[in-house]
Amino acid sequence: MSGPLPAPGTDAPPRSLVVAALASALEGAALAVVGIVLLVLEGTPQVWAFVVLLGAGVAAAGIALARGARGARGPVVVAQLLGLGVAFYAGVTSGRPQWGVPIALVCVAILAGVLTRAGRDWAEQ
Repeated sequence: MSGPLPAPGTDAPPRSLVVAALASALEGAALAVVGIVLLVLEGTPQVWAFVVLLGAGVAAAGIALARGARGARGPVVVAQLLGLGVAFYAGVTSGRPQWGVPIALVCVAILAGVLTRAGRDWAEQ
């Protein structure tokens, strides 16, 4: 699907879903950038190339969902659930709540935007 976002009143996704999708796209872009930086600094391509590809996938799913692709909703939800696991590991297991809490808040906010009643109704159309 190419072109601008659908016009309001057509088959456009609800605003809460679009905001959550764009936040997910930013999250994926940030993950890709961090992966690229660590790939350059640490030079372990087995790990950081995967992180770059994962970030690109999350960003692509977020953009697709914001543009109205209903099939991108699942990958965005799965990415946030994985992010909650990362947040738990960072905040509790590793004892770094300064990392875990912000990650968890972002993931919960995106999930809340994607899983609203309006978002679910739109996805079922």
